[in-house]
Amino acid sequence: MTLKDRREFLKLCAISASALIGGEVFSSGTANAQMAHPLPSRISLSLQPYVDRLPILKRILPHETRKDRDIYRIRMVECTRQMHSQLPPARCWGYEGQYPGPVIEATKGRIVEVQWENHLPTTHLFKIDPHIHGAMPPAPEVRAVPHLHGSRTRSESDGLPEKWFTSGSSARYEYPNNQQAATLWYHDHALGITRLNVYAGLSGFYLLRDEQERSMDLPFGDYEIPLLIQDRTLDEHGQLVYSPTSEVGQLLPPGTWGPEFFGELPVINGAVYPYLEVEPRAYRLRLLNGANSRFFNLTINLAKRPTDIPSLVTFYQIGSDGGFLPKPAALTKLLLGPAERADIIVDFSGLEGKVATLSNDAAVPFPGWSMLVRQHPALYELMQFRVKEKTSDNKQFSLPREIQFPKLDEKASFTTRDFVLSEWLDEQGQTKGIRINNKNYDDPVTESVKMGSIEKWRFINTTDDAHPMHLHLVQFRILERQGFNTAEFTRGELQLVGTPRPPAANEAGWKDTAVVNPRDVLTILVHFEGYSGRYVYHCHMLEHEDNDMMRPYVVME
Repeated sequence: MTLKDRREFLKLCAISASALIGGEVFSSGTANAQMAHPLPSRISLSLQPYVDRLPILKRILPHETRKDRDIYRIRMVECTRQMHSQLPPARCWGYEGQYPGPVIEATKGRIVEVQWENHLPTTHLFKIDPHIHGAMPPAPEVRAVPHLHGSRTRSESDGLPEKWFTSGSSARYEYPNNQQAATLWYHDHALGITRLNVYAGLSGFYLLRDEQERSMDLPFGDYEIPLLIQDRTLDEHGQLVYSPTSEVGQLLPPGTWGPEFFGELPVINGAVYPYLEVEPRAYRLRLLNGANSRFFNLTINLAKRPTDIPSLVTFYQIGSDGGFLPKPAALTKLLLGPAERADIIVDFSGLEGKVATLSNDAAVPFPGWSMLVRQHPALYELMQFRVKEKTSDNKQFSLPREIQFPKLDEKASFTTRDFVLSEWLDEQGQTKGIRINNKNYDDPVTESVKMGSIEKWRFINTTDDAHPMHLHLVQFRILERQGFNTAEFTRGELQLVGTPRPPAANEAGWKDTAVVNPRDVLTILVHFEGYSGRYVYHCHMLEHEDNDMMRPYVVME
């Protein structure tokens, strides 16, 4: 049975069952499968939301400072974190014992050196699936390798997945910071267990500053707040549970790879359902979707309940993954796939005494191939902003002006490369892995690009999930999205259909991660600059990149 036939069969079953019993239906992937997804756990239902303050992430100071560089020592250790005041502390992993990790602040043109030290235990927090690449014996159970996501870095400091090191070992990486100010982030990237290491807590912000940013007079200090948005599942003892599912929501046995993970609770900066008291003035929020698989379609809602008619606050996105946008984009909704970032300005003036909720209505999985059945936990609310009656100052704020933005000439692109995203199925039609051009990560390199060249890359999505595709080393520009004739594609011809859709205003800047929708072609223009060497590109749904939606590429001098 093909993937399409299997899914159509499940949809028809859901319709038939719904008509017969008039109630909610849970579908399963096989005839003898368990219920697709259990009801939310008692712990997730019993926690009182919005009783804990939002943790403000701490900045880390250099271990040593020299003329042209700042040197850090950052240790990966097991630690505990109380994610909600009604729960005991949870065991987790953190950089410098913090979950999320400390914020690294860097300056354009000033080198950052980091001595990354692995002090983790030799036994993992979660069970390992030894059948997927990188995790097969004799690979040790606990391995780590940090990757600075969005950074233009030499290959030896990129944090390539196979360059992991074990407990008791370390690696010294150098980050040149020769790019514009941006919201970057660092996280673990160990081959075959990235999803587990990041879920355990290994991620944090890296904020790159420059003179252009300083000249904009943006909100700063207490009024600039990084928000790391994730989802987690906790047991009755407040401990992290990693419970992946099949694509139809069937819970899988511990230690088994699954194509998706969706947690039952929203976790912002390491806290479940936090709140933040804000003054009636402008704030700069640095947003990062650090979830394994979940997309977030964010709003700031003044309505009291998720079921009330929305009363949305307009905010302005001023930056994306790679830095500032050509001009601010006014939004009431913001879609972020895993690993995408957004730099936004929210003006709370005029909202004195009100409560605004950071809400989410993204389908799970996104964009959701079956809307008839709720197969995964939905997270409609994430955190609250409580607006005070008075502000501590009366500083006026104006949005950044339109800035000069370099353009990539599509005509300068002399190479077009196609990347087909597909699922690898077993005999029952269940997903066993995800592929790019039907190749494994360990297969020989097929993409060798020339330093300084501009290429057109097209991601062709034949699956029913949206995929956030990420390229290491480079920032790129989205050219367009367009549908294609799936029937003709099965015969070997890419026939584009419909009108090409240019990027939205908030996608018009530099990106390192971009979403390709089901049965769509995403076309990007990539300028390969910086350094030669080996790098990777992959889907940033962590379950997908672990098995096996990741491929290497080489930049040649």
